[in-house]
Amino acid sequence: MTKMVSVDFWNTLVKAETNGDIREEARIKAIREVARRYGREPDDDAIREARKIVTRAFDEEWIGRQRTLTTAELVRGMLNALAVPASAAERDELAEVYRESFFPGAPDLADGVEEALESIRRYYTLTIISDTKFSPGSVLKRYLDMKGLLRYFDAFAFSDELEVSKPHPKAYKSVLTATKGKPEKSWHIGDMQRTDVMGAKAVGMKAILYTGVSDDDENRTTADYICNTWDAISDILVSEYHH
Repeated sequence: MTKMVSVDFWNTLVKAETNGDIREEARIKAIREVARRYGREPDDDAIREARKIVTRAFDEEWIGRQRTLTTAELVRGMLNALAVPASAAERDELAEVYRESFFPGAPDLADGVEEALESIRRYYTLTIISDTKFSPGSVLKRYLDMKGLLRYFDAFAFSDELEVSKPHPKAYKSVLTATKGKPEKSWHIGDMQRTDVMGAKAVGMKAILYTGVSDDDENRTTADYICNTWDAISDILVSEYHH
């Protein structure tokens, strides 16, 4: 049985907020262009309100039903909130813009992550378990490939592809099965108690709460370790491997 380490994407491998304004600007521009075809000109307040409506709908699915809405569903929600009667082709076109806007506004990698992954993979099989929103798993994999990190990972569990989100056990069990990982010898690294830590613990894995980007859950976690640097994560995992 393999010793496996699964890693969250947002605020663990990357800093989610970096370049987010660039992604948002591209999406707003695209939705305004579609709205103009129907004689509408939504202002910033209307677009912000539509985004709030879609975010609430996303959270209801994500938190309440352990599923994330797809890019297409989120775009449809934005258009409905703005009362823009876009055609199916226009919805598809807009969803593609939302997906691809990730690249001109790509987030920065977390500090020290590449060096840490290089060290960890000498001892563990590496996988990714990530919930997705506007950027699906296929886009995140392309980004990792561009950054030279895709080669480190042997299996992936993206919520848009798996149709469940963390902490659903299917997300963790899918990568354990794919790598023949032994839960009690495997670890998950992420920044959220409710999804990352609780999900890993529920299937018998150990968990590291990474606080180097977001420390919101630092004082309310059941993780085995709390680390604010990837160097510390690497040191812990190498030490645990030899125990």
